[in-house]
Amino acid sequence: MSRTTGAPAVTVVGGGLAGMTAAWNIRRIGVPVRLLEASSALGGMAGAKLIDGRVEDHGVHVFPAWYRNTFQLLEEVGITGNLRECDNFYQLMPGEFPAFRTFRSLFTLGDFVKDIRSGVTPAPDRLLFYYGLIDLLSRDYTGRDESLHDFLHSRWYLTEPAVTDIEHLFVASSAAESRAASAASFRGSIAAFSKDPGRVRMPRGDLQQWIIGPFRQRLEAEGVEVRTGVELLGVSVSGDRLTALTLREGGRDGETAVEEVTGHVVLAVPHGRLSGFGPAVTGTLQPPYGVDRLTSRPLGALHVYLRRRLPGLPDEHIRLVGSPHAITLIDVGQVREGQRTTLLNCVVGRVSRLAELSETEAVKVLVEELMAYMPELTWDDIEHTCYQPHFAAPFFAPGPDSDRHRPAASTALANLHIAGDFCAAPPGVAGMEGAVRSGLAAAESVRRALRPGASPVLIHGIGTVGPSKARALRRALAPAAAVVRLLAGRGHARARRRR
Repeated sequence: MSRTTGAPAVTVVGGGLAGMTAAWNIRRIGVPVRLLEASSALGGMAGAKLIDGRVEDHGVHVFPAWYRNTFQLLEEVGITGNLRECDNFYQLMPGEFPAFRTFRSLFTLGDFVKDIRSGVTPAPDRLLFYYGLIDLLSRDYTGRDESLHDFLHSRWYLTEPAVTDIEHLFVASSAAESRAASAASFRGSIAAFSKDPGRVRMPRGDLQQWIIGPFRQRLEAEGVEVRTGVELLGVSVSGDRLTALTLREGGRDGETAVEEVTGHVVLAVPHGRLSGFGPAVTGTLQPPYGVDRLTSRPLGALHVYLRRRLPGLPDEHIRLVGSPHAITLIDVGQVREGQRTTLLNCVVGRVSRLAELSETEAVKVLVEELMAYMPELTWDDIEHTCYQPHFAAPFFAPGPDSDRHRPAASTALANLHIAGDFCAAPPGVAGMEGAVRSGLAAAESVRRALRPGASPVLIHGIGTVGPSKARALRRALAPAAAVVRLLAGRGHARARRRR
């Protein structure tokens, strides 16, 4: 069926955080906009869905202080108060439950000393961990990149425990092993954190209730037409314009229609979906065709509902040190309204290792891993589990040399714009901040085309550290690093002899 509709001036396809941000900011410049989403709810990877009668987040969501654009968006929407500040980051060593090693953001010298003395890794190795981060900040990756693995294993001073610490820090948040991770991207996120080391914030409950739901209400209150259950099947291009959208409404058995495009379109869909539209679209991106070289990886989630409140657990982020599947977790049952028992929301950084297992087998492996760290936890305590490996909804993870392939918001088509966490951004920006930033960039691209006289859409930069400053600090500390490396080597030799 072919039809011409009275569609608004702009159609945003994709109701994840990138598409919602684009729609919000396009409407704020006075342009009529509609937002189309294939699923039954908005939010995408930043949202939640109903599974077995429970609202389940896509995973654990944290908001570091350097997420400037995200916090600006939440303030505009009026939901900043739906986040809570977290003071500590806890680390649990095997065999030590319920004793946790507490780590704070490095606001003071005392915080640094406390972390060094925490015993998570021997003090010399932990010092080398920090020297490694300084060394990484000293690298100038302009126009080049390398894998995080190559960087770590080329450093003369890094011990195995220090390398493991750095790799776990990355894997737990990105799902990418060090061989597949961009050193330039990791440098960018470390630089951003060092410039904005404020407290991490977390939602007070599931994102659907506390973030995405209120955001949708504000979109509709501002006049954005929101339609869910509308899937984009294909696009048509003629000359320098996108001319038609093939849409299906109502699921697989729903009605399919070809809709003529008379205005502008923002495609806020995953990069793999974008590639599926073929050269007619990918060839118009800037840079052309590079999006086909981007990769995503699954970042798993396991939610464990208990019948009781498990004693001894803090209510903030916990890292299981040495966890084979890079598990980090939060007992959100302590902070959610109406939740009287423990609810463990776990991130599974190495979920790909479970790809060949059934859901039952994978849950058994992960729960037994949790039990190894928390002996108080038993199978009898568990009322329900929800396992989401996200193999079909992977998380964009910048790989080596990927930044030059990330597309800009504007394309060679006069009426097509792109948004998504994979879009062009400063190194280190991906995930939630990447999605929001790309939505802002797409809205700015639309503004230049339709409202050139309006004020530009504000896009905050992120803090960074110049390589020259870090290089000077690295050189100044090099003699001390050599001494610490010698001490670390002797300590490991003594440990081997004792074994």
